[in-house]
Order: sequence, then structure tokens, then C-alpha cells
Amino acid sequence: MITHARWLMGTAALFNFSVVLCFLFLNTQFSALLQLDSATGSNLAMRDLALALIATFGAAYLYAAIDPVRGRPYIALGALGKSLAALTIFAHWFAGSIDWQLPLLLVGDVLYSLLFIHFLRRY
Repeated sequence: MITHARWLMGTAALFNFSVVLCFLFLNTQFSALLQLDSATGSNLAMRDLALALIATFGAAYLYAAIDPVRGRPYIALGALGKSLAALTIFAHWFAGSIDWQLPLLLVGDVLYSLLFIHFLRRY
């Protein structure tokens, strides 16, 4: 169980940190790839707030990877957070306000939320 949790939570942390680093260091290319509008003013502040939250969840996943027993509550919180993130983005996609690229990225969150739920039910 410990090894499985370490791999699951470690890769989840890597996934989150990768998204944050792409936006911080490759913002122009990553935003174009995802067909996101340029962020300025308050939109830039909201983007940065989202990145801070994504990084915070990444840190929680890293903690759970290091100590899966004590970090178990972060796994449950991660399942909820990733599910809500996916629900939000897919709702905007279904409403037609965004293209398919961002929902494609959120497929990773859907997969991790399902893996987190499976892990929590199994252990």
C-alpha cells in the first residue's frame, strides 16, 4: 500500500507542478497550445491565484507521497479538488465558452480523481 500510494501521489504532485511551471516559464507557448486568452489585469491575478492553488495541492500530494498514512486526508481532498476542477472546466466546454484543449488537460485530473477514490476505497 505504501509503495502504491507513493507512486500515485508522487506522480500527482509532478502533474500539478508541471502545470504550474509551464504557465510560469512557458506562458506564451502553453497558453497558445491551450488556446487561452491573454491574461492581464484582474484576469492575470485570477490565473496566478489558480496557479498558487494548483501548487498548494501539489505540495499536499508530495506530503502524501512521503507519508501516505498521515497524508491520507490530502488524498481525499485531492479527489474532491480534482473532481471539482474537472467539473468546472467541462461545464464551460459543454456550454461552448471554451474549446477542447483545456478540457483535454483536465482529463489528467479526472483520471487522478478516479485513482484517488479507488485508492481510498481499497485502503
